[in-house]
Order: sequence, then structure tokens, then C-alpha cells
Amino acid sequence: MKAVIYLRVSTEEQEPENQKKECLEFAKNRGYEVVEVYLERLSGFKDINRPNYEKVKEMARKGEINAVIVWALDRWVRNRDTLLEDVVILRNYGTKIHSVKESWLEAINIDGSLGKTIQEFLLGLIGSIAEMESQRKSERVKIAFTNHKGKKWGRPKVHTNKIKIIIDLFNQGLSIREINKQTGLSTGKISQLINVHKMELAKSKENPNLMNDIKITN
Repeated sequence: MKAVIYLRVSTEEQEPENQKKECLEFAKNRGYEVVEVYLERLSGFKDINRPNYEKVKEMARKGEINAVIVWALDRWVRNRDTLLEDVVILRNYGTKIHSVKESWLEAINIDGSLGKTIQEFLLGLIGSIAEMESQRKSERVKIAFTNHKGKKWGRPKVHTNKIKIIIDLFNQGLSIREINKQTGLSTGKISQLINVHKMELAKSKENPNLMNDIKITN
């Protein structure tokens, strides 16, 4: 039996090597011959221009493949109605869709009217959940952007006076946790500032011509 692997990642994600590896392992365990691995890098809602997505469906229409393997169903499509439509179309072509992450899909990849009914119900439910989660994520990003409009992103810098206090306390023999209690700064940030201080101190000892006052930057 022949299968294709379809991978989709967003423009912000790294190369999907782990996804590809898991899909290949899935195919091997089920006796599929992988004839092609397709990758598309775009947003989940940009379904208009997805040439590889269309190519896979065309291969199914021609009877060239028996299965489509995806890492997760939302990598195929995130729209519930499109998901159901595609499952029906692929099934009519004699092509099953497999998901590495949705193992329950294997239990409903069965023939007959009952299997079809169960499959469509569960896929509709999962598709709805994925669609809602994607919309919520988009809304959270928009809210975060609006709240930060005109502001710099990232953590605020530590004031120079506070840095000097931290170094003084450290030189007095206080531990990082003790400094944390007195300054309210995180232990990770305190450790970072102290390490910078140590490096600058080492440089000043190696080069006596450096200024005696050590400048610590954030």
C-alpha cells in the first residue's frame, strides 16, 4: 500500500524534522510505502494557495495512493467543515487519512455505515475544538499586540542603581537567595548580573589600564 506524508508548519516554526520522523515511523509500522513527503510552510488558515495540499488530493483522486499520513489533523486543515469534506472525499477515493497524534482515529478508520457515522461525528467534534483554539490563540496575540502598542517588547531593564546594590550585597558575602529577598529581583537575573560582574572583574585584573570602576551592563 502506498502513502504520502503531508507536513505543514507555520512561518514561525522550525524545520519539522521530528514530525517527519514520527510520520515515517508510523508508515513503517503499518506497512505503508511512502512515495512522497510534502511540506508546506504557511498559516493554518491560508488554505487558498496550498499547492501540495491540492496535489495530495489529486493523487488520491487518481488512485495513486491508499493513505495520507499527517502528524496531527490540524496540520491538514483547521476548519471543521473542510476537514469533514476532505475525509469524505478521500474515503470515496479509497484513501484513508491517518494522524500520528490522534491515535483514536485508527479505531474509527473502519468500513461500513456505522464507521462512517462515528468517524464524521468525532472528526466534527475535534475539528470544532481545533478551530476554536486557533481563534482564541489569534485573539490572544491581537490583545497582546494592542496592549504593547507603542511600548518595547521584552522584560524591562534593571536600573543601574539596583545593579550596584546587588553587586555590593554579593561582595559582602550574601547568597543569591538572600539578595533576592532584599531586592525582589529574580534569582536568575541576579546570577546573570553577578556573572557579568565576575567577567568584567577578571578582565580588569588582566589589563590594569582598564578603568577601576567596573561598568555593568544589562
